[in-house]
Amino acid sequence: MAPLIPQKAGHIVLLANAPWTDAKQLCIFATRVVGVRPVHVTIFTNDQFLERARREITSELAHDVSRMSYIRLVTLPADRHQQFVDLTFEAAFAQAYKQLLAGERIRCAATGEEHGPLSVPQAIITPKNTTPEGLAILRAQSSCPPGSPSAVAPKLLVWYSRVPATLFFFHGPLERGGIGDVRAKVRAEALRRRAPEEEVFEETVSFLESTLLRVPGYAPMYSHEIQPQELNHHGNLGLEWLTIYDMFTKCDGVLISTPECYDPLSIIGARAWMAETGRGTYAVGPIVSSGVRAVENELMEADKGTEIRDFVSKILKSHGPKSLLYISLGAWTWPKCPEKMWTFLDVVMERRIPFILSHASGFAQVPEEVRDKVDRYGLGLLSSWCPQQMILNHPVTAWFVTHCGHCSVMEAISAGVPMICWPFSPDGALNAVHLTDTQKCAYELLEVRTGHGVRRVYRTGARPEGTLDAIRAEAHDVLQRAFGEDGEKKRERASQMKARFAAAWPRTRGAERRDADDGVDEGGSVREVERFLADLGV
Repeated sequence: MAPLIPQKAGHIVLLANAPWTDAKQLCIFATRVVGVRPVHVTIFTNDQFLERARREITSELAHDVSRMSYIRLVTLPADRHQQFVDLTFEAAFAQAYKQLLAGERIRCAATGEEHGPLSVPQAIITPKNTTPEGLAILRAQSSCPPGSPSAVAPKLLVWYSRVPATLFFFHGPLERGGIGDVRAKVRAEALRRRAPEEEVFEETVSFLESTLLRVPGYAPMYSHEIQPQELNHHGNLGLEWLTIYDMFTKCDGVLISTPECYDPLSIIGARAWMAETGRGTYAVGPIVSSGVRAVENELMEADKGTEIRDFVSKILKSHGPKSLLYISLGAWTWPKCPEKMWTFLDVVMERRIPFILSHASGFAQVPEEVRDKVDRYGLGLLSSWCPQQMILNHPVTAWFVTHCGHCSVMEAISAGVPMICWPFSPDGALNAVHLTDTQKCAYELLEVRTGHGVRRVYRTGARPEGTLDAIRAEAHDVLQRAFGEDGEKKRERASQMKARFAAAWPRTRGAERRDADDGVDEGGSVREVERFLADLGV
């Protein structure tokens, strides 16, 4: 039985169920919170994530183990087949929350360990996947019953790990550059087509009223460019976006896992928009692993951890620093026409560029002829799951070919690695425009587009041909520039962004400062966490 923890500080609850990318960020955020102030943090997760979460927290707090006592991990029953809305986990947390309110002990489902009561939490933070019904239940439970130790109901906040611009584009009002009441638009379109609302929302471009999107701080783009690829699968995408929209209409605030320096206009705008209804917005990123065992933890989870570590060391010796191309399109996405990837890979090998290709998606079936070709090439490595941060932070890595998922972008900039963008979803499409046109630390592949994406591109005025020959020509052009003088300029831009990211969470407490001369805001995210805690009264 766990010892009773003295109630000497405030209390925050984090719901770190699925997916792991969000759960991992919340574990790291917990360590940042207790590093700023002695606050108790209870992390509710599932048994599948328990050991990974422990390793992450231990790694981040290795230099300050005294803070470990403020964080406790509690597993709840969960449906492992649900990557987004998990009603089993949601119901289990509702029961555990009753126990928290009643001052009762709570039990970890995986270990049987009991945790002593703490004060009623000042905040519950969920990674955008709690249903509106779940929020309603929590609010009803928090209505301060007789004998409750607290007279103030906890604030319910959303953990937002997407590109901040989508706060406006998908969730904001028309007057702030959003698409307005998306529920009403989707419902009307679903009735017209006699189709499920989730299906209609997945086909994003079908209900956008404007043909030209003007997101503040981003180059204009046509509405059909917001989803530049046909997806291999839809899964819960429509349900996910609709649930997020509903969350933003009912939550008490949002924590954005992005530093303000990456997308200041969107984040400043989000603060103003949420403040209109008395809700807080806090930019607390970047939230990436930086602990002493970060590399070790990644290698444990990788498909070929030891082989990858040996491979990058070998390439560093034979080709020198900034020579490797790392290719990963994330855990879920993969070209619906995989020949486009194999064509791009052919160009990489023709140019004698060493590479690592991560093919984590279940749709990424690598043909034997491709495997044989890579084996004969001798400078390439294929892996179904890669230690991404280790690769990005290794001195051998030159460029990152990415789908521009926001977590991947945050990791790349934190490592100072410029990108070659191959976006699939709205999140990736907005990041790609921002990285290429605003931050100027990336190139975007346009000929790889499919479906709506092969219509006219606003920035170029041309239509992608989308043929394998066009992809081959574009790949040669982009890689030649990337490994030349123009690419060095983009690398310098990425290095400048890396410095700003590092400054958001300075390693030395008390180093916070604002300096307009060098464009670096030391401790900006530390101050955001302090403001968040102050708003909670902690």
